[in-house]
Amino acid sequence: MYSKRLIYNYILGNDIDNLEELESDNNFLFDALKLSHDISYYSYLDISYRRSYDVIKYMLLNFKDNLDVYQEDADYLLDSLDRDSLEYKEIIVLMASIDKDVFNNYKIYRTGFYAEDRVEVGAVQNSDKELEELIGLGFEVVLSKYEDKPLILDYYAICFLYEIFYQDKNFEEMVHKNIKDKEKLIKIGNIKYLLDYIGNLDFYLKEYLEGHLYLLDNLDKDLDLVKNNWDNYINRVNQQRVAIVYQVVDKFAEEYRGKFYFDIYAVLDKIIRKYHLENVFGLEEVLEEFDLKDSEYLKEKYTSDIDKLINELFREDVVFNDNSDYDITDGKVVEFKKK
Repeated sequence: MYSKRLIYNYILGNDIDNLEELESDNNFLFDALKLSHDISYYSYLDISYRRSYDVIKYMLLNFKDNLDVYQEDADYLLDSLDRDSLEYKEIIVLMASIDKDVFNNYKIYRTGFYAEDRVEVGAVQNSDKELEELIGLGFEVVLSKYEDKPLILDYYAICFLYEIFYQDKNFEEMVHKNIKDKEKLIKIGNIKYLLDYIGNLDFYLKEYLEGHLYLLDNLDKDLDLVKNNWDNYINRVNQQRVAIVYQVVDKFAEEYRGKFYFDIYAVLDKIIRKYHLENVFGLEEVLEEFDLKDSEYLKEKYTSDIDKLINELFREDVVFNDNSDYDITDGKVVEFKKK
């Protein structure tokens, strides 16, 4: 173990006894690399030393922008490790996050061993129904398996979050279905809202994330986007509902053409006003009075069907006045960025 003073003197080029002996010591040179953060010392290390697990892991954590310098040695290390070992998986996780190529082999291998562990989690869940309820999504299974490898656990936690919030789902739509009041969401706060939601699905994942809140950074930002675009989203949903109503009205008009003699749009107008949806449908303020007491079967059927449809479509999530600063054309689903 060398003193920092000795290493600093070497880095600064001061006179040092036994200089030749020190420069032949890989441990000393590696300490110089770490203290100086000068990657040029890497080339002074013996090739067998450079290809060790500890050195490669350090380089991956501290020299992410210099992968080309040590990638060949990292690949050599991976080839020498057992593919089922924790060390191999840890290095793969780091390599996959650094290599900029979207379709690199490291990402493929990383996805592969995660999928294998997901099968193991499923087997544990299916073995006992009571156990399935206890372990939730199964993060406890991987937690016990990789408790000494936080890098792997962080990656798995991100994968679980992706499955919860994004896989085959619309994140924006999920948030709106889960909580109806934007002000309530603001009062709760993004992090607490996310942790509570996760906790209902997997207690152990929530507990892990409480100690690693940085893993929620991307979701936190995406939730801000949803809040900022809240009224705009509701208006887009409302316009879809309006389109459905007019499609049903037009279908009725086509199906019963020549068989009814009442004004279908006047009836629709009356029903819209019954639910105070004038602004949503863009109706004029003045309403011409007309008689709804006609006992004709089609009129009663039409009135009942449209009333029921509008009631179901606009039962909740209606914005009567849009105060949003966001252009409706800019509404989009946020994407989850996996690390």
